[in-house]
Amino acid sequence: MEVVVKLSDELRKQAGTDTIKIPIDEDETVDTLLMKLSRRHPKLVELVLDPTTGEAKGNYEILINGRRIRHLRGIYTKLKHKDEVLIAQSETESS
Repeated sequence: MEVVVKLSDELRKQAGTDTIKIPIDEDETVDTLLMKLSRRHPKLVELVLDPTTGEAKGNYEILINGRRIRHLRGIYTKLKHKDEVLIAQSETESS
């Protein structure tokens, strides 16, 4: 099983690519996906995650198949095979 992580402009430059395929296990969540991503691209994850809360910083959005994880279960949202995870800068900073 795997998910496809797509990155917005600034993050694409940091990672050197716009798409990253990451293998996942059944019932894996966004937080474990981000841990796997940080092994390949640690600075990318540092830009996106708040080190205090572990959640996405206010100026970044994480979407699964077009749905914001903030409206689901946050970083504890479960992933499924072939999910598309978009990590992008927010147009407006949310609190």
